[in-house]
Amino acid sequence: MIILGLDCSSKQSSVCIMQDEKVIYTAVQSTNITHSQNLMPMVDYALKTVDLTIKEVDLFAVTLGPGSFTGLRIGLRAVKGMAAAENKDCIGVSSLKALAECVDFDGVIVPCFDARRNQIYGAVIDGEQTVKDDFCEDIHILTEYVNNCQKKICFVGDGKTVAERAFSQYENVICDKFDMPCIAMGACKLAKKEYEKNGAVKHFDLSPSYLRLSQAERELKEKTEAKK
Repeated sequence: MIILGLDCSSKQSSVCIMQDEKVIYTAVQSTNITHSQNLMPMVDYALKTVDLTIKEVDLFAVTLGPGSFTGLRIGLRAVKGMAAAENKDCIGVSSLKALAECVDFDGVIVPCFDARRNQIYGAVIDGEQTVKDDFCEDIHILTEYVNNCQKKICFVGDGKTVAERAFSQYENVICDKFDMPCIAMGACKLAKKEYEKNGAVKHFDLSPSYLRLSQAERELKEKTEAKK
C-alpha cells in the first residue's frame, strides 16, 4: 500500500510517502512561502523522487487540525482534489496526534501549537493512552496535571515556548528536546493504523477541526458582548 500524507497545520508544510510499513520519503519546508505556493510542488517532487505517480497512491492522509485555519484548508483542498480526481480513499487525523506520533519519548508527550494569548492547541498522551484529547485553552489548564504527574513530560511543537514560560520551574518538564518533526509522517502512520482498524473514507467526508472561532469571529463576538 502506498500512502501519501500531507500537513499544513503549522508554519511548516510537510509531505510523507509510506510504502507498506516503510517510510520512503519525507520533506519539511518552513519558509516565508505560503502553503498554497509550496505544497503541491512538494508533492510533485516527492512522487518523482521515489518514482511514483499520483495514480499509484492507494490512500491519502491529511491532518484535519487543530492548527492554522488557512493551512488546514489548503491541505484539505489538496487532498480532496487529488482523491476526487483519482477516486481514492482518504483518512483525516488529528494534527496534534500526528505530531506526537513522530516523537520517541519515554514519558508523557504534550504535542502543542501556539494559539496566541497564552493559549495552546494541545493534547496529553501517555503511551497509548490519550489523557486529555485535543483542546484549545490557556496553558495553565495543565498546571494541576503537571504538578501531580510522576513521569517526565515533554512538550513538543511550536507551542513549547508557551509551555516553557509556564512550567520552566518544574524538574519533570522538558521543552527543548525535539525540533518540529515531519508531521506528515505521523499522519501517514496514524492513517495506516486507522485504515487497518476501521477502513477509510471518501474525500467528501473530510472536514477541518478548528476547535475555536476564527480571529474575525472572535473579534465580532467580543464587540457584540461589549455592547450589551
